[in-house]
Amino acid sequence: MELFRNKKRLIITILSLVLVAVAAIGGSLAFFTDSDTVTNTFTMGNVEISLSEPGWDDDAGLGLLPGNVRTKDPTVTALEGKSYVRIRMEIVNGADELITDTDRIDLILNTLYYDTAYNTAQPNIQVTQKYGTADLATLITQNKIIGEYNKTDFEFAGIETGKSAVRYYNYTANSGIFDGTKTPADSAVLFSNVVIPKNWNNREIFDLNGDTYEVTSNGSLEVTVAGNGYKIILTSEAIQSSDMATAAEAFEALDSATGITRDTSGI
Repeated sequence: MELFRNKKRLIITILSLVLVAVAAIGGSLAFFTDSDTVTNTFTMGNVEISLSEPGWDDDAGLGLLPGNVRTKDPTVTALEGKSYVRIRMEIVNGADELITDTDRIDLILNTLYYDTAYNTAQPNIQVTQKYGTADLATLITQNKIIGEYNKTDFEFAGIETGKSAVRYYNYTANSGIFDGTKTPADSAVLFSNVVIPKNWNNREIFDLNGDTYEVTSNGSLEVTVAGNGYKIILTSEAIQSSDMATAAEAFEALDSATGITRDTSGI
């Protein structure tokens, strides 16, 4: 088959990491007067979140072909306390190096979709069906799916300065407060599916995999150096909402705590 001649297996490995933000410190401060002793005790509230992928199979990203559909559902859940939450996405190659080719990054992002009927009896994206780019565009127009990420519950919050492969998505539902004190606790899915359009050709597949290729005399593409696939690494981050005037203030504090600056010019 010409599509995969001289082509090693495409490997798309998508990982998720969990960052649990916990503050649990007890202590006391004593203030003395002439006639009495007053002891003030302070305890810190807890903030805890988790990140999981209930529909993902670890081998689901291996050997993907045009037309393949996979359930890929990074889900952040509030376990305790109230916080502001974001998800950090890092797009790296098979050697865990940040991808710098912006066209390749865009191509990878174009395989991610959020199904508005995700986790229901009748999802809009069926894993047994093959979709072309026109099919996906129609589903987007019908508001049945959303490209790249769940724009109902999140908003794109920029990239890490100078690193287009490191992207941030802030939780914005419920005025941005991610609440673990209510029942059920807040939970949100960043995206739900990886879809490789059935009409993508050699060029898109080779670019996804990071292959180096050339055009032969008969006009076909031939791989000269095989790539090593890519990974999407997701990390959930939370910071307490108490004593924060706004979500913007909270995320600025989180930037400072994690030692990064964000470029928001592309928002």
